[in-house]
Amino acid sequence: MQRFPKIAFTIVLFVGSVIACDALAQQPEQPAPAVPVDTAAIQAIKESNPTTAEQLINAAILSADLGRGDLGKAYLNKLIQNDPAEDEVLAAQQKLGTGRIFRLQSIDSLQPEGAKAATMLLTKLDTYFKDPARLNQLVDQLIDKDEVVRKQAARQLMNAGAAAANPLFAVLADPSRDAVRPAAKRMLVRLDRSIHGPLLAALDSSNPLLVAQLVDVAKELDLTQATQFLVGAYVLTDDDQLRSAIGEYLDATVQSRPTEEDVKAYLAKRVKMYLGEGPMFAVNEDGLVDLWTWDAAKNQVVMTPVPLADAEVITAGQLLRDLYAMDETNADVQVQAALAAMQRMGVLGETDAVLQKLVDQHGVELLQSALTKALEDRKFSQAAVVACEQIGATKNADLLIALEGKLSPLASALQSPVYRVRRAAAKAILTIDPKTPYAGSAELLDTLGFMASAQGKRNILLGELHQQNAQRMAGLLSELQLEPVVTPGGREFFKEAYASPDVEAIFISKPLALPAMMETVQILRKDRRTADLPIGIIAPIGEVVHYQLRTKDDPLTVVMIRPNDIEGFVFQLKQLYLSQGRLLVPADEREADAEFAIAEISRMLDAADQYDFYNFLKVEEIAVRRLMDQNVAANVAKLLGKLGTPAAQTALVDYASDPFNPVALRQACADALKAAIERRGILLTKDQIVAQYDRYNASEELDSETQAVRGKILDIIEAPTQDVRFDQPAKIGP
Repeated sequence: MQRFPKIAFTIVLFVGSVIACDALAQQPEQPAPAVPVDTAAIQAIKESNPTTAEQLINAAILSADLGRGDLGKAYLNKLIQNDPAEDEVLAAQQKLGTGRIFRLQSIDSLQPEGAKAATMLLTKLDTYFKDPARLNQLVDQLIDKDEVVRKQAARQLMNAGAAAANPLFAVLADPSRDAVRPAAKRMLVRLDRSIHGPLLAALDSSNPLLVAQLVDVAKELDLTQATQFLVGAYVLTDDDQLRSAIGEYLDATVQSRPTEEDVKAYLAKRVKMYLGEGPMFAVNEDGLVDLWTWDAAKNQVVMTPVPLADAEVITAGQLLRDLYAMDETNADVQVQAALAAMQRMGVLGETDAVLQKLVDQHGVELLQSALTKALEDRKFSQAAVVACEQIGATKNADLLIALEGKLSPLASALQSPVYRVRRAAAKAILTIDPKTPYAGSAELLDTLGFMASAQGKRNILLGELHQQNAQRMAGLLSELQLEPVVTPGGREFFKEAYASPDVEAIFISKPLALPAMMETVQILRKDRRTADLPIGIIAPIGEVVHYQLRTKDDPLTVVMIRPNDIEGFVFQLKQLYLSQGRLLVPADEREADAEFAIAEISRMLDAADQYDFYNFLKVEEIAVRRLMDQNVAANVAKLLGKLGTPAAQTALVDYASDPFNPVALRQACADALKAAIERRGILLTKDQIVAQYDRYNASEELDSETQAVRGKILDIIEAPTQDVRFDQPAKIGP
């Protein structure tokens, strides 16, 4: 084997290095950067040797103001490394003011250390101001004999804002703290708007004393939003104090006291509004609602950022509890109450007593009705997931029986456009583990196959006919640690879109290979594999409004102009991801789903005669493709061995024979090939068998491990003929 080219290449590199060194030697020396001369003011700052948080903040800002941002950064780095305690940060804030801390973020010459230091300081201050133990002490100080202490306590509770809610609510709920209660109620009134969300959530408490006190506060605040949460209790409660307080509130805010029929009509109207198209809440900069809810287990309010749809359904659930209590025979109310309860469970992770009561009274049929309703509207996707889980937990195969020519709700859920719902339905059916055919069973293997195709990648699909634009966008995506999949559109585009759950978002641009942009969007929306994916339409500036009007009813499609820099692209990607919200499935979760699907398919193949109503050939192509992924290759090899089809045997032989694949995985493929042949016989063609002999003969100069694996494959292929006598005629018949 000749090695001259390698030596020549080394000489070229060496010569090139010498030339480069000579060239550098001939260049004139660059003058060293000038060392800044300290002014008297800078020298004074240095001599002060700042060490505390207050001193370092002040020194950093003064240095930057005097043109020495480099020195200011050094002081900030020291501050960050010191990691000052909360009391030291508080002392600095009280001496310098919060504005000076915020200024660290805005001085250009101090970045990025300025922003990092400000974030650290503000986080410590926020933790201090919202510390529950400290806030509880402040509440007790509201009735201190010293007026200065009382005023300081009130001022600090005002600074805490909504964080002061739970300590104040605890006073109102405790009969032993009567002395503090008037001061606590006055404090809540002073907090005004910052306390509205927590107060409305606390009205969901089952403690009549607490609710009665909060009703008084709501009356003082003229908080008419509380009406919808109080009218039901006004009719239903048997607590005289609570009923009286709500009556006075209604007199002050709506000037009337409703009858039970009035309350039913009013709550039904409000529920319809929350479950309609909305929106019923304002969203924050991330497109989420800061939803306050009552945590019955902890007896306090909690704030959870949730998508708009979840906030609306959960809030409707509060009203539906009262509506159901007044109208238990109303089938629509039963289904809506079950939906809202399941949505709350799915979003907040709370068990719901209302749901258990509904199921106890109306049976699993109510869960099925609720699932059917949930599948009609993406808004109820979280409820659909919980419904699938609840139905699956029954392990009742009768629930898969089609009725009146319609698929069972669980089988219908396999056709949902929402990946999370399809996954939940598949897991529920696998939990039930039916051993007899059922309508819609073909969809289970489709769903498992799609799940099994995920590799945990973060693919962004680009439909872009203009090559330079495609390359530019692909580069931006790569900078963001995303994996661009570039196509001009057309057949290749749809093939990639449907390939696996790893496609997180899609961009399509004008011009696009046929079909046109809007037709492409419509096709994607009709296929369950892409129906729920966020799509960005990159339109020419003059056509943005046109495409916005055409997509106004599709919340998952965002019209945008072409991004020119990384910041613009990040903003657009954020819009796309927010459009999918909680239903977005992270890459690691998709990877786990693939492993689960592969394991379940393999499990069923172990007892293939019990599951002969499933068409396992549907997963053959996916399994062959996934064999090349080393993360799952061992398990996929076992699956292919159980399939034993010609394609499966071919894939196993090819993988095991390739010396570039890991030895352990090649051995696993050889073992799987043996299992396949024992199960179904040799399904390789004559040419493939001959080729395997050629491979073995050609491995003379390869490593011993490769020779051993290839020899093992030949032993496996020859094994079925070991006992055959070719010098005698074959025996026919018994």
